[in-house]
Amino acid sequence: MNKEVLYMDLDGLLSTLDVVQEEQTAIKRKLSVLLDNVISNHIINWAEDIHQQILNREAAVQLLRKDIIALKKTIVQKKSVIYFFDNQYVKMITKYKEQMAYLQNEFNIWSKATAEKFDSIVA
Repeated sequence: MNKEVLYMDLDGLLSTLDVVQEEQTAIKRKLSVLLDNVISNHIINWAEDIHQQILNREAAVQLLRKDIIALKKTIVQKKSVIYFFDNQYVKMITKYKEQMAYLQNEFNIWSKATAEKFDSIVA
């Protein structure tokens, strides 16, 4: 792997994290509007659960982002191209990609279920 490919992979992962955070922000806004209009214990309990899930996911996103940025800085500091073929870096990027795939899949399932619940409450 050359340096540019590594940068592209890492930037792609960071972009995906940005999208997850933006979509969660949109869900938080919907949740706020919903709570302003509909107040029931069932809805409030559900909203608190959703809020905790968002906080947990945001923590996971921030940890993954921190690790990716740290790896990117490490790569920037390396002078020799030989380091980019180092199995250690390839393993780390592979690990981050696997974590990202899990996070995206879990988020997509959660997001769809949450959107359906919003729709059923608002309807």
